[in-house]
Amino acid sequence: MFIGVSLNIKNFFIKYWWAFALAAIFFISYYVRSINIIPDRILSFDPMFQFRFTKYFADWGVLPNWDELTYYVGRPINSTLLGPLMAYITSAIYWLVKGFGISLLTVCSYASAIYGAMIVFPAFLLGREISNKYGGLLAAGLIGTAPQILIRTFGSSYDTDQLALFFIVLTIYLGIYALRKKTITSYAMAFTGFLAFMFAWGLFIYSFIMVAIYTITLLVLTTLMRKEDIKEGIKSKPNLKENFKHAMIGFKKEFLILTGLAASLIGVGYLLKTDIFIQSLISIIGFAGKAESWIVNISIAELQAFNIFNLNGWMLAMGQFVTGVVYIDMAVFLTFVSFIFFGLYAGYKKDINKISILLTLALIAVATTFRGIRFTEFSSALFIIVIGAGYGYFVDWSKKNDFMKVFAIGVGICIMFIAVGVSMQLGTQLGPDMNSNWDGAWNFIKTQTPQLSIIGTWWDPGHMIASIAERRNFADGAHCPEPCMYNINDRIVDLGKIMATTNEDESLQLIKKYQGDSPKVYWIASDDLIGKFQWLQYFGTGCDARSDASCPLYYQAARSDIKYDEQGQASAVYFGNIIILPTNIPIPIITQGKSAAVVKEVIFYDNEGNIQTIDLSDSIEMIKPFGADLKLNIVDDVVPITVWIQKQYGYVIIIPQTLREAVFTKMYFMRGQGLKCFNLVYDNEQVKIFEVNTACKS
Repeated sequence: MFIGVSLNIKNFFIKYWWAFALAAIFFISYYVRSINIIPDRILSFDPMFQFRFTKYFADWGVLPNWDELTYYVGRPINSTLLGPLMAYITSAIYWLVKGFGISLLTVCSYASAIYGAMIVFPAFLLGREISNKYGGLLAAGLIGTAPQILIRTFGSSYDTDQLALFFIVLTIYLGIYALRKKTITSYAMAFTGFLAFMFAWGLFIYSFIMVAIYTITLLVLTTLMRKEDIKEGIKSKPNLKENFKHAMIGFKKEFLILTGLAASLIGVGYLLKTDIFIQSLISIIGFAGKAESWIVNISIAELQAFNIFNLNGWMLAMGQFVTGVVYIDMAVFLTFVSFIFFGLYAGYKKDINKISILLTLALIAVATTFRGIRFTEFSSALFIIVIGAGYGYFVDWSKKNDFMKVFAIGVGICIMFIAVGVSMQLGTQLGPDMNSNWDGAWNFIKTQTPQLSIIGTWWDPGHMIASIAERRNFADGAHCPEPCMYNINDRIVDLGKIMATTNEDESLQLIKKYQGDSPKVYWIASDDLIGKFQWLQYFGTGCDARSDASCPLYYQAARSDIKYDEQGQASAVYFGNIIILPTNIPIPIITQGKSAAVVKEVIFYDNEGNIQTIDLSDSIEMIKPFGADLKLNIVDDVVPITVWIQKQYGYVIIIPQTLREAVFTKMYFMRGQGLKCFNLVYDNEQVKIFEVNTACKS
């Protein structure tokens, strides 16, 4: 009896080994996403936006129809287009565990990792549908560990990417499965999958269109080459008319299934009093268009043009499996390319349906990259499915020879070993934002400002102002079209002008434009805007530093060296070709070879921590002896720039004369000196918060 039970267990493991392998892939995928999870912390920006609405649902059981915190006087919220499924699921998990003292933020962090790891299951199903279980397992393993996917789906990144990718792959599988089976059960499964996707992501129609394109690809290929001709190797000229007539029989059935599916989804939208299907279609058309429909997109790095047609482009679009060891990276890349071509060839020889699916996925993957690097996570998933299918066909082909079979399995194991190693290394670098300076700023706003206050800065921190500080903001990343007063384009222009202008009255009038009934207005000037000032200046004034030399920007130079005198005191601090002589009044000089010149002005912190501004134009003769100590010849002319010195001498900022009187310069570098209507109320190393006196005149 014991032997019989043992045999049954052994047979069970032999039969379902792939299920245990898939479970292992899921746990590895979850682990690499959860390595750096920190309780009560999630990533800033968009995850904070998602968290705010999840918290609303968790607290009240419904989602708001009107967002009162952003875009005074508020913003309409279409909860269906918002993609509420993630809020529903996460809130349900929170309700189950909150009795154990676990916060909603912590639940969101771990839920993000779970949602991201779950992508491996539909990846396996789709890979197996196209090829076999070997192809499905490799597709699952690579999707679960791909760096280009991991950076958008790790724990703490509580955003829609995880569920979007999960349902993209799942609904492609369910759609193709329904078209193949043509049964009520398969149709119901596809409808359920797309219905869930409709509640998860506003662009859910992306995968529906992909399935529709597959049917068109199948129609074209069947017209050009009937599957009987492929299998029998017939090389005679195809009868296109007869082939087309034959292909249309299957196409009509598939068209009816997809039409019925679309009608069902539209019907559900009608019952919910929303035109989500049509809105999703309109959105996907916009998705395929130019990124500059909202002007701020020009400044977002992840939305910039991406060129797939080079080695680095292809590697990134296939998941970015890069170890840094050239021969390993090239071997992995060439293996992936080989699997793609092998899969296309095997699909062509084996089944015209399979080659149609593979071609559709590959072509859509390439097309998706044209929308910008932000969406290469989608192209990576699609390419990985094709790679996995190719591997599955390769394993199937290798079964004819024992050596080749072992080789094929070994290749798959090696690839997964490399993929897991890369993802483990990356996983340790991903996690929530940890910044005590910003934490202090948000706490000040939340606890020390009136509840209906409105907080302004550049658009980036808008979600944190609303979610963490719980105050109104001037702008954030959740673009609002016509219903908003004013839309994001107007706001971006005005925000840039408020900080880039040299006219304080102009800043004040623009701030009052958005004040509404808020009793207090506060403005944030932060160190991250130094590097982003190109865009504040460009949107606010039209001056483009990328092409116009008359629009110089702030320049930051990090400390590179320190020279000490015989008493062990610092006698010179080096920042590249900038030297600071740390006297009672620090003296910046610009060097070129053995010559040096004094800058016109220096801004620094004195021993009491106060900002001092000193004009050095008349101090050249006094400075020359210091230059002689450094064996430098100080010339008689000053360099017409201002140098700001960080408190700990960690870096300096060169301020060009065109920006010397800019409102942002006076806010951040001078802590409000020179401004009459901005009163500094909070100050730390990175963040300055000003209370705006909207009644004053500068």
